[in-house]
Amino acid sequence: MRRAIALGMGLLWAGLAFGLTGQEVLSRLQKRYKKLRSFSAEFRYTFCWKLVGEARQQEGKVFFRKPNLFRIETPDRVVVCDGKTVWNYTPATRQVVVTDYGDRSLSPTLQDIIADYLESYTPHYARPDTVSGERCHLLRLVPKDPEERLEVRLWVEEKRWMVRKLSYSDEVGNETTYLLKDVQVNPKLDKKLFRFKVPEGAEVVDLRPKRP
Repeated sequence: MRRAIALGMGLLWAGLAFGLTGQEVLSRLQKRYKKLRSFSAEFRYTFCWKLVGEARQQEGKVFFRKPNLFRIETPDRVVVCDGKTVWNYTPATRQVVVTDYGDRSLSPTLQDIIADYLESYTPHYARPDTVSGERCHLLRLVPKDPEERLEVRLWVEEKRWMVRKLSYSDEVGNETTYLLKDVQVNPKLDKKLFRFKVPEGAEVVDLRPKRP
């Protein structure tokens, strides 16, 4: 009986999900991030190199606080933004690259990335799916530019309308995947997280425009 009920509820949810369009899911995602005050998550980055049949993985943490504070930590890089300045530190080379927050080409933010998806891709609803046990809507994001061949797959959590997984393949079949874990919505994040102190002896490369 329990199995029958679970199956029935699953089919009901799938039917409701298929009533959504890709644009509706992406619009709800955008609305969710507009209302978001802060979030934190662990993530796993996986790159599958098709030519040699190898995969590389890396784990890290991300912290975000509106309006424009963020911190990304991985074993080989730390990126911190205090709202005005972005520090990109590579421990292996002991080098810190400093840029202005507004330079999207060097330091795109979460809001920039979501806005790019909304402007540059046409969303298509693929199917209901699950990520780490959470029900999600799987979208195919097809580029509007006919010369752009990169198609993105996006898993949006149905309960909280948050991105849980992102995957894309390049022209030769290499696949990149980001999986978010332990996603915390509106946690209290200390401003100290978004301040960066240059390590002693590190080289600083300041790419900010010179001011008179």
